[in-house]
Amino acid sequence: MSQRLVGEHCVAIDPRLVWRTRIGVQRAAYRAVELATPDGDVRFADLVAVTATILGLEGRQAAILREAELAVERQQLRPNRPFLTWLAEQARAGRRVVAASDTYHDGATIEHLLDTLAPGHPVAAIYTSADLGATKRSGALFPALLRAEGVRADQVLHIGDDALADVAMASAAGLKTLHLVRPRHIRIRRKADAVRARVERVLSHRNGFLWSRGAALT
Repeated sequence: MSQRLVGEHCVAIDPRLVWRTRIGVQRAAYRAVELATPDGDVRFADLVAVTATILGLEGRQAAILREAELAVERQQLRPNRPFLTWLAEQARAGRRVVAASDTYHDGATIEHLLDTLAPGHPVAAIYTSADLGATKRSGALFPALLRAEGVRADQVLHIGDDALADVAMASAAGLKTLHLVRPRHIRIRRKADAVRARVERVLSHRNGFLWSRGAALT
């Protein structure tokens, strides 16, 4: 990202500053949501816009920031081929397949990622907490999804890997559920990421800013 800003706009910016600013904006946004709308979620577009404003980026410069983040997403995500194959079989059998996600991305962005990483996927519609202003973890997303799809709760099988959001809250909303346990190496990686995030939070409070061990936005 930094190279593109220099090459296309003659703007020099330290990737570490971008990372610290972006993380700070996200933390502040989630704190604000917790206080104002506990059932809601933040939006990626707003996070990028505020980050760009703080960094003094405008127009195409801000767009480069957004594109850099999505490029990181595309690099890190991997399609679950066996699960996608099974979903495709369900779709061919006449069952409608939709996706529901607690994420700051809107449905259009998730659709773009799916189309890029899993072309021909069977997902017919995407519902995100950012679009609906309601999360699975609070349980508020499920009634909104049911209204949009025009179906009863007992007509839906919700599959997910989060014991709270995808199983407990979906069950409480009346949906049938199936807990999809992630492979062990993914669970270990997520735990490691969580530990690193906690360490970084401690360091950020101690030093007044957050350093990234790797430039996430370059």
